[in-house]
Amino acid sequence: MYKLVSIQEHIKWQEILDALDIQDIYYTTQYFLSALKLDPGEAYLFYFRCEDGEVAYPFIKRKVNEEMPQYYDIATPFGYGGPVLNIRSDSASLVANFRKEFIDFCENERIVAEFIRFHPSRGNAEFFKNYMQLLPLYETYSIDLKKWQNPFVQGKPTSPEVEVRKLGTVRHMFEFLVLYYSNARRREEADSYYFFTNDYFEALVSTLGPNLHLFGAYREEKLVSACYVLAMGKTVHFHLEGNLPEEKKHKADHELLAKVAEWSLDNYYEEFHLGGSLDSELGDAKRAIANMQPSTFFIGRYIHKQKIYDQFISLDDEDIIRRYRNI
Repeated sequence: MYKLVSIQEHIKWQEILDALDIQDIYYTTQYFLSALKLDPGEAYLFYFRCEDGEVAYPFIKRKVNEEMPQYYDIATPFGYGGPVLNIRSDSASLVANFRKEFIDFCENERIVAEFIRFHPSRGNAEFFKNYMQLLPLYETYSIDLKKWQNPFVQGKPTSPEVEVRKLGTVRHMFEFLVLYYSNARRREEADSYYFFTNDYFEALVSTLGPNLHLFGAYREEKLVSACYVLAMGKTVHFHLEGNLPEEKKHKADHELLAKVAEWSLDNYYEEFHLGGSLDSELGDAKRAIANMQPSTFFIGRYIHKQKIYDQFISLDDEDIIRRYRNI
């Protein structure tokens, strides 16, 4: 059996997350409320249960045409997500039963296709490799905070001219945006989808509240690099960053990441998920500070109605990667 819970039923939504012990910011209604600024549509949590276990799958349902009959696609928001399994007995049977029920649901709801940004830390893409196309994008990196030592202390190299501070998410938002938009404008082949507007950041601040944190690196009292992180349960997620182009060679982003890790450890978090990066230098900084084996970020695609997909969506693999790759 399945239950479909809308974002307006936020108490029921949270009850399902609690029952499956999902303490991940990317699955919460608060995060989905901000994500709807990027992907307008209707947010739902599809909850499936059978004797083999349970599955929770939150997504955004979006119109793909205006005329009648109305058709839709579904996608997980910017970030990481996809179905979470609570396996009681047989994982293969659970996935098979879930996909059968979900495909029937999509048929009834005139859903043409689904696009999933799978969660590399959860490894949930592996369960669906026989059920949909999986596109591997890049490696993502993490710090096991219980085994971590700050490389910029204990006599190791540091840049004394760089000072990293924890900032106010509201007070310093527009200073962050100056750096973020500087990055977005110079990023090669930047997709306009990733040029997030002010209302997205305002929604982040207003909906995530104490789960959102901002850190900045200063050089001579000038903000040169900054990042927003998301924190919930045992995990801190690197979310978005901005920096001045000339700061790359000074490695301020290395010290910024180290400071976030230090703060996360001091506040009893266990993992700092750095994610990946299309920016090679930021990716180098993440690789340098990570102490866990990297995990692959996959995008999943399943086409429910090929003819209608070709008519209204028609994304090839390259288009899908550009549209759902994260940044």
